[in-house]
Amino acid sequence: MTRERIKAFPKDDWRRQNPNFQEPLLSRNLRLVETLRAIGKRRGATPGEVAIAWTLRNPAVTGAITGVRSAAQVSGIAGAAEVRLSVDEVLEIEQGLARRAA
Repeated sequence: MTRERIKAFPKDDWRRQNPNFQEPLLSRNLRLVETLRAIGKRRGATPGEVAIAWTLRNPAVTGAITGVRSAAQVSGIAGAAEVRLSVDEVLEIEQGLARRAA
C-alpha cells in the first residue's frame, strides 16, 4: 500500500472513510508496511507473506483468511506458511504496531 494507491481509490471505495486510511493512522500504517517490506526483503518474502506469517505465529490463531482479486495477487501471499519469523522480527513488527501515530 502506498499514498499514491490510496489517492487513486475510487470515490465510492469504503477505505476512503476508514480511519486506517486517514491521518494520523495512515502514516503509522505505512511505516508498518515499510517494516514488513524490510523484513520480507531480508527473508525473500513479500510484505503480505510477512504479515500473514506474523498472524499465524499467534497460538490463538488457527488459520488466516486472505483475499485476492486476481491470480497474480496469489503469488504475493502463497509463501506465508513457510515464513518463520525470528523473535527479533516479531518484536520489530509489534513495536511498529504499538508506535503511536505521529
